[in-house]
Amino acid sequence: MRNQKNILVSKLSTEFNKLILQLNKINTNKNFQLTIHEPNLFWAINWKTDRYLEECFCVRLYADNAKHSLIAEHQVKDVFEHINDEYFNYKEKSLEDFALITKEILQKTEIAIIESLNKDLNKGM
Repeated sequence: MRNQKNILVSKLSTEFNKLILQLNKINTNKNFQLTIHEPNLFWAINWKTDRYLEECFCVRLYADNAKHSLIAEHQVKDVFEHINDEYFNYKEKSLEDFALITKEILQKTEIAIIESLNKDLNKGM
């Protein structure tokens, strides 16, 4: 099981790096950067923003008993607020299931990031 997790995490990290390169070609003024915390199963794609102090899109994979779940959300940090806007999640899947849907996760992440670039999160969320 540990080996499966390592393979999945490595694959996701590699694919997120490719996504960053692609996003930087499309949106040259955003300066996308990837922060990876593989031991914590966490990936954050940050970009340059004028609207907030910090803006990113995060993907987290976490253990849910014998299964795993994944959540993907747009996050912003402002002076007094921290706002999360969930885009998609998968609940209680095996590592094999996640390995099979890696491409789908990446496609959804790319679409969500592009959507997030122009989305103004209400302070009242």
